[in-house]
Amino acid sequence: MFNCCIRRSNLKLDRGYVWLIMMMSFLSHFVHVGFTSGVIGNLTVVHSKFFSIGLQQSSLIGSVHTATMFMFSPVASILVKKVGCRVTQIFGGICLILGLSLLSLATKQWHAICLFGILAGIGISATYVASSSILSMHFLKYKNLAFSFAPFGAIVGSAVWPKLSQHLFDTVGYSRAVAYFSIFHILHVIAGLSFCEVSQSESEPIDEKISEAEGGVDAAGDKKLELSIIDGGYSNHAFKNTGEDAEENKKEETDSEDASPATVQQTDASSSVSKSLLALARLPKVWMLLVNFLLWNSCSNTFHILINDYLMKYTDLADTDVTWAVVVLGIAKIVGSLLVVALSSLQFDRLNLHFFTVILYSVMTVVVPYCTGKESCYAVIAVFGMSFAMSISNLLAVVTEFCHVDLIPLLFGLLLLSESVGGLAGTSLYTLLAVKTEEQYGLVLAGCAGVLGSLLLLPEMIRRVRGREK
Repeated sequence: MFNCCIRRSNLKLDRGYVWLIMMMSFLSHFVHVGFTSGVIGNLTVVHSKFFSIGLQQSSLIGSVHTATMFMFSPVASILVKKVGCRVTQIFGGICLILGLSLLSLATKQWHAICLFGILAGIGISATYVASSSILSMHFLKYKNLAFSFAPFGAIVGSAVWPKLSQHLFDTVGYSRAVAYFSIFHILHVIAGLSFCEVSQSESEPIDEKISEAEGGVDAAGDKKLELSIIDGGYSNHAFKNTGEDAEENKKEETDSEDASPATVQQTDASSSVSKSLLALARLPKVWMLLVNFLLWNSCSNTFHILINDYLMKYTDLADTDVTWAVVVLGIAKIVGSLLVVALSSLQFDRLNLHFFTVILYSVMTVVVPYCTGKESCYAVIAVFGMSFAMSISNLLAVVTEFCHVDLIPLLFGLLLLSESVGGLAGTSLYTLLAVKTEEQYGLVLAGCAGVLGSLLLLPEMIRRVRGREK
């Protein structure tokens, strides 16, 4: 079995070379999720003109790309577990380079569906899962900083790529522009080569590294760190509140043993994945999180799809005002992401932040149909953008608190799959409702779904609070 990353015997948690890994993850986010969200709108228009097809047929290319990105995520998470972050990241980068470079030669719609929709979609999925999973191996004390800074690259990319892609389309044309896009994705291969495994130094005992990683947390603190040696290295196994119910602790320890690295080495690959999936399926809180992801993603997708059309048809805003509303949304997202990065040093339950930010932008989705003036629309959109970006930048930190580190890639892949179900089924339902009735009903229902998704997490939040009080 391939090692998850290149070994470096002198690599330490939270210091030195691992900060370069965090920066490479940031750049990878800039050119995978940031790229997709930034260029897919422009590509829909350009494909329509280049292939001489209608916008509905052209949008099919982007839909296939987005669906593939999410649907392939469980496979990508299994690849991370089987062959490691490094190999998965390089594989995804190669898929993107091939897909976009060959797309420059496309002459028919089905060429674009196969190359951009499927091949590039697989590449985005693989690099997204790998560049997110690698961070949990290298950060303990500063994990919240790493988990919030890397997704910030996606927010920056979603703001930069629309202008950059449109500039290239206007100046060099479609074929040369997509060829230039492929050059940017060499960053994924470089990032993959930089992904390294934390190895235990023979000159420094593991206990000393634990102490350094925790930054001097005393024995009576609120959290207990478990570390496990994996192929000569170590990684954080879990953070647990010492006041949690004994039964829950025992259950999670049993689940972790089912999918521990020792077990993986003793069994074949298919058995390892089966046990890991079974370990996740045994946790009720994982199911709560899966439904939560499904509902909040359907809410946010519906807002982004319907908001421009709603502002132009049902408000007093002119076309230029609607354009400025999009600018306000982008600026608010950057501010929200930076705010999460700034809060990374504070010690608090990240699930609480996830709960309140999803509630906030879901409520804004319900409120925006009742705003008719420019100022009120801008204010609601700004709050939505900031809270949405805060929830996105906080997702990795939330996921790591729901399972052990060796299960994180699988859980992350399942969550992306849940997002795809919400994005395809939920968004289609709300959009259909908006078309058949009025725009406000689609937005209101989507916002209510987002609120419901957050409320499903209340039992887990209450359990954590009770555990800390004991």
